[in-house]
Amino acid sequence: MDVGQKVRIIAQSGVAYQWNIPRDAQGTVICRYRFLRDDRDAPNLLDVRFSTELVVWGASEKAFEVVAQNDQSQNSGEVRH
Repeated sequence: MDVGQKVRIIAQSGVAYQWNIPRDAQGTVICRYRFLRDDRDAPNLLDVRFSTELVVWGASEKAFEVVAQNDQSQNSGEVRH
């Protein structure tokens, strides 16, 4: 996943429940990194903005999926609080 891509939480990950985010919410990747650069098994981490009030910091990339281009036009993905 790259900075600027639209993503959504994978339902099976349980992360949506943990962070109280609607399963169909879409966010934008604002940062992608790995703490242990030399450890190839370490997961990539993402910071994802779902709204101006909701940013998920340091979540495993494995908890997200890229939103297909045609899905982006149907759902802006902003979470309202």
